[in-house]
Amino acid sequence: MRTLLLLALVVGGLVVAGAIHISQSGNQIEVSIDKQKVEAITGRVVAEGQTLLRNAQNAPTQQPVAR
Repeated sequence: MRTLLLLALVVGGLVVAGAIHISQSGNQIEVSIDKQKVEAITGRVVAEGQTLLRNAQNAPTQQPVAR
């Protein structure tokens, strides 16, 4: 179930970003994928994820304050 939800979020994000185009004419639905746009988007996502991980590793850990 989680995998299906994750897949739906990824596909929805690519549709919103303009990498996947969906058009309907009559009884037919056409789906086209812009491969270059998908590669560009995934490259940016991976780079941003690596930056977030590096920042998380370098951030000082905060100890909970006892009250």
